[in-house]
Amino acid sequence: MKGLIERRLYHPAVVLPMVCLMQVMVAQDFNLGQIGFVVVTRGMLVALKRSKELLEAMESESCSGR
Repeated sequence: MKGLIERRLYHPAVVLPMVCLMQVMVAQDFNLGQIGFVVVTRGMLVALKRSKELLEAMESESCSGR
């Protein structure tokens, strides 16, 4: 049981987001309103970047198909 918990808890998919959140919390003095704003803003920036990449990929695919 201990091994299972250690493998799950120390998995990079769990640890890295927790470390990121802790860094934001320390930088914003644990103010939940500011932390929420920072998290939402970062999420929106990532979504915008991925959307642009998808549109560029679709555009290049349609241009090469002509």
